[in-house]
Amino acid sequence: MNNPIVRTARAPAEKRLLAAISINTVLWIYIIVQGNFQNIYITSAILALFAAVEIILIYRAFAARRSFNIILNQDSLIINNRTIPADHIKTVFVKGYFTPVIGIRPKGKVLVPYKNCFRFKSDNDVKIMTEWAEQRRIKVAHKNFSRWL
Repeated sequence: MNNPIVRTARAPAEKRLLAAISINTVLWIYIIVQGNFQNIYITSAILALFAAVEIILIYRAFAARRSFNIILNQDSLIINNRTIPADHIKTVFVKGYFTPVIGIRPKGKVLVPYKNCFRFKSDNDVKIMTEWAEQRRIKVAHKNFSRWL
């Protein structure tokens, strides 16, 4: 496996998270309109936080979903021109079945960084990625994972 393997991926659509934040924003607007709050400043700050997160998610869902290359080298992984050495990867997460999302958690991190989260265009690429990780003795977990915004 001296030749690098190049695959195409893109950032996952965050539809569920966007829907949840939208519902929370609407509920906080309803609370402010009804006047059922203890402190208008705290309520407004929470609403502003939800609105900012919602704007970020809308931008990512529609504008920032360009395709990029994943390069699997012998000793490193290159995601969108960012090199991650294989010995710095703690876990490779695979979330979902029909359209799996891959998350790469570096050592020393609790959450998967947003830039290390992607979805392959082909289903066979997930198998290639997990085999690459297992050959390097990186833990592969087929379960949900938490990601930093």
